[in-house]
Parts: sequence; structure tokens; C-alpha cells
Amino acid sequence: MNVSDVSVSSAMIPCDAADCSDILLYTASYSGPVLSSGLSEPDRANRIVAELSVDELLKSVASPSQASACADRDFFFYGGGWQSWGFGGEVEPGKFPGRYIPVIPQWLQYTRFPGTPPRRVCGRKSASGRLLKGQFIAYLRWDDTYLVLCSSARARGEVLPPVQFYVDRGTRRITVTAYSDGKAWRTGEKMAELSVFTAEGFFALRDAMRSIFGGPGSGKFDGLRFLSGGTEFIKTCGWESWYNHYSDINQALIDKDLDFLGRTGNIIKTCCLDKGRPVVFQVDDGWERALGQWDVCPERFPGGMESLASSIAEKGYIPGLWMAPLIIDWRCDTAREHRDWILRDKDGKPVEAGYGPLWGAKKGPDQPGRSHSYYCLDLSREDVVLYLDSLMDKVINGWGFRYLKLDFLFAGMIYGAYKNGGAGYEWYDRAIKILTKRKVNGRGEPVAYLGCGLPLEASCNEFPLSRIGPDTKEDWDFKVLARVRWEGRPGALPNLLSTLGHAFFDQSVFISDPDVVFLRYENTSLTDTEKELIALTDFMFASQLMHSDDPASFDDATDGVLTRRVAGLYERLSGEEWGLVNVTGKTYILFSRSGNYCGLINLSDKCLTVSRRLVLGRAGKSGDAELSAVVSHVKEDGDRMRAEPHSISVFEIK
Repeated sequence: MNVSDVSVSSAMIPCDAADCSDILLYTASYSGPVLSSGLSEPDRANRIVAELSVDELLKSVASPSQASACADRDFFFYGGGWQSWGFGGEVEPGKFPGRYIPVIPQWLQYTRFPGTPPRRVCGRKSASGRLLKGQFIAYLRWDDTYLVLCSSARARGEVLPPVQFYVDRGTRRITVTAYSDGKAWRTGEKMAELSVFTAEGFFALRDAMRSIFGGPGSGKFDGLRFLSGGTEFIKTCGWESWYNHYSDINQALIDKDLDFLGRTGNIIKTCCLDKGRPVVFQVDDGWERALGQWDVCPERFPGGMESLASSIAEKGYIPGLWMAPLIIDWRCDTAREHRDWILRDKDGKPVEAGYGPLWGAKKGPDQPGRSHSYYCLDLSREDVVLYLDSLMDKVINGWGFRYLKLDFLFAGMIYGAYKNGGAGYEWYDRAIKILTKRKVNGRGEPVAYLGCGLPLEASCNEFPLSRIGPDTKEDWDFKVLARVRWEGRPGALPNLLSTLGHAFFDQSVFISDPDVVFLRYENTSLTDTEKELIALTDFMFASQLMHSDDPASFDDATDGVLTRRVAGLYERLSGEEWGLVNVTGKTYILFSRSGNYCGLINLSDKCLTVSRRLVLGRAGKSGDAELSAVVSHVKEDGDRMRAEPHSISVFEIK
């Protein structure tokens, strides 16, 4: 490997996960020119830190038989997104992700890796649609063999630039770049660290992630145990106001939800409250004066936020609150009083963070950018950091909330002309450490943070509890946005794709929050089969159970039937650890680590037909084993299993 101004060292280190190779540790350090200050010129764009060959990597870390079996064969590719709303699934051999048609250009900020990309990578223009792209952790998969590349320095608390992987299917070349825009380097300073290894099977992959990033027993997630009730694996649960009321909330409505949550047979009462588990009650967007003005809206909540948190706690719940502290509406009082707090570009124009019809004026003096844009704070400023610190003190110690959902965090990594210069990833790191520094409140009670819309690599230490996909929705998909190939769109389908694609993150890199389950019959177009699919996917492949149905309108004769069915499935399937493998981009074989269960997930619009022997083989069983249906949407015909669209089927292996 020969990359300009970068020196590379490599070493083989052991991996204590079974069925994994030793880890090839690549370290890239700065070796270019420096000024009299001892620092380089600030980087003007993402820096190339590694150029690798797929086949050379296989020869270095795979066994000879693995390397031979993978040579000259195309592969499934997982690259995830740079932040939690990006697509998190696998791309099939020979295929490439569809490119977003930017009908709303501001949304590119959500999923496009920040900074300025290099002009050419892997011998192509970096913007080429013929390149596969992924961030933080990527893998290439041939059958059960995974070739994994991950940026691993954060596992030891080192703050390095987030990385992006560019993979060329044709040449089997990989270029790795770092988001170092604005960074001035010292000679010998570490720029990137890559851990490269092979894993044989899903559970080997997850175990390797635990070996690198920590997992149950490592202490990494101990600060979340008060949400879980002391179980070995952290499992959290709660209710939130968003997916039924959205931002149209008020004190009377929330008080009613608070009163009925423990009185009706909803899934949170059935599976959590009745079993003595801690439960979060989260108040979502709609309580605040304005985006960026984090004071209570007195017309909606005349009793104030301290009284609201106290009412939640008196009911026995953990008070939860949604905030988006790094973004701001140009029209709010905070923005009017502190125009200098808003991040600018090199021409002095405010940097747009995204698009929101309720969060930005359409045009005029209250909109300095495109219609309905909102903006982000300049995190290099000391007064901004002091403001964020005082805000969190008010919410936690003044008001009494102990579960904070901090949303739209990606905005803190958008590159701009920072007042104090420097690199975005360093300012972001400082800011999130300030936001999450209160692990207990003034009364000694523990506090937890859920990160959402967050840069995955830059946030994995400060936000061990994280959303790992785009928003779900009470509908299967958002068809208009699907047609323009917007991967960050809300919808059950894009949410499930990321929940399943990021399944190996759970209990390793993060305690994964998959968003909410829907079991209601009002205000939804989801079928019972789709609701069951969402509920079981979230339970089996993530670790937070959140619900948003209106507890006051719970109908025992309709909602109750499905709720009791799902609760019974949760009870029967508890205690198992679940794995999966893609058949196609939207279809999966599932299996348990114990070998007691197998099954199929079909997110596609067509029936999935696979061999029964293949399904059992993934669970480590012979093809003639007997199957007992736990939940089935499959028709069997000899060795063929035919799964319905939008369904999950689980079988116990006898």
C-alpha cells in the first residue's frame, strides 16, 4: 500500500472469538510535510488513508480454503450508513444501491458522508454509482465467510476521523478515506486504525464485534442496567408519544396516556409493568417553544416540565424527553439572539442541516437558505458548548428527566467554517461528551441517553444505547419517497431492513433501539402479519421494546387479541440469541445460536421459495429434522418452503 503522506504499519493480533481469524491491524499515520508550527496544512477534503486488495486481504487473514473459495467470486456487501438513518442492509452480488434523486436537496446531509470526497478512488470518480460505499464497519460475504473491515480505534477511546470504505466489485479494490477536513496533522500522528479479519458465520461476526468493542460482561453497557432490571443482556422498554400523536401533544393528552398506560392490556403493561420491569415514559417533539428554543410551550403544557417529569415519576415510570440540541430554526428566539452561534460556510452563509416543513420558514427574511431549511450550531464555539451544558443541567437536574432521546445528532458533524478552525469530528466529540456527562442527577439517580440520527462511529462510546435505522411508520412504506430512492425515508420496510442489517451490532457495538412496534387497528394501514413481523423482528434482533399506541383507546376485543398473541410469542422465544443470513437483499433465513429454532423473514412483495434443507442447514441441523411451527406463514411442498410476502415464520426444531 502506497498512499501519499501516509505511513502504514501492520500487525497480526489474536481474536478471542471462535471461528474468526486473527486480526490484521492496519495503522495509518501522518508522514507528510509540516509547517514551522509542527502542524501540516489543514486537510481540504477527506484524506485517503488506505488502498487495499480484496484478494490480498483474504490471503492475509483467511485460511487457504476460504481464500480459494472466495477468489474470483462476487459477494454480498454490507456497508451501513455513516449515521443511524442510513441503509443498513446487504447489497446482493452484481448490484449497487439505488441513488437518491434529490427532490429535496437538504436531505443529502442525512446520508451523504460529510466533508469533501476525494476526486478519484479505486480508479474511478468517487461519486460513481458503480462503487459500493460503507462507513465504520463493512464486510464482504461469500456464503458463510465474512471478510470484515472496521475502524476500531474508538473501541479504546481514541478519537480519530470517521472512515468511509469505497469498494469496486470489478477490480476488487478497496479505498479507505477519513473525514479529516480541517484537520492539521503532526508528524507520526495516527490517522486511522483498521481491524481486518474473517468470520465464519453470523455468530462469529457478532462475537468478533464483542471482542473488539465490548459486550455483555465487559462493563460497557453497565450504565444502562437501571433500565433493564438486572438481566445479563440489557433489554429496555417504554412508551413514547410520537407515532400516534406526532408533534400534536399537550398536557391533557399526555396526562391521559400516563393514566391509562398501566390500566389497559397494552404490550408495555403485559410484558413489562406486570413483570416488574423498569419502563420509560417518553414525551416526544411538541413540548418545546421552538426547535432550538428548549423551553416549555406554556400554551400546551401550562404546568411546566418539572411538574410533568414529577407526575411521570410518581406513576413509577422513568421520565423521558425528546430533544434535538444541535439543530435550530432560524426563527426561534435563541437563533435571533445568537446569530453567531449558527455554523457558516466559507462564504459566511448559514449551513443547512436539513429540511422540515415545521422547522423552517418557506422564504423571506426568516429563511436565509432554501425553503424550510433548519440549521446547526457551531460546536467549536465555547459559548455554544456552555449553552449545551446548561441546557442538559436544566433538563436533568432542574426538570427531573432521566432518559434523554437526543435526536438529529448528525448535524454536529456537518463540515463548515468553524469559528475556531479544526476538524468537525473533534468538535463533535467534545460536544457529545458534554451532552452525556451527567451519568447521575443531583439526587444520585442514574441517567441514560438514547442517540438518534447519530454518526455511528463517532458516537459508539458516548451513546451505547442507539437507534440503528431510519424512523418506522404506521405504514409499510412511504411510496413517494421510495420512488426517488430516499434510503432515509420513514416506513416499516426501510426500518426493518436496517434493523436486520445491523443485527450483529446488538449487544456488541450498541444496545440497539429498532424504534416502535404497532399493535393497534386505528391510524395504521399495517396488516396483522406485518405487525407480527415488526414485533418479532424488534424482539429477536434488537434490545429495546418501545410502543406508541394510544393506551386509552386500547380495545381488548381487537388490540388485545393481537397483543396477547405477540406477548405469548415473546415468552416462548425469550432466552434465545438470534442470527440471520440474507437469501436476497430483502429475504432472510433466521436461526438461533442454540440450534433449537430456524425460520424465514420475507420483506419482499413476492413469495420467497427456498430449500427446507438449506434453512435447517443454517441452524446446523440435518435436512430431515422435524419442524414444529411457532408462527408460520409458509407453505411446504416436499423440500420447498414458500413464505408469504411481508412475513416472519419461526419453527422449533425437534
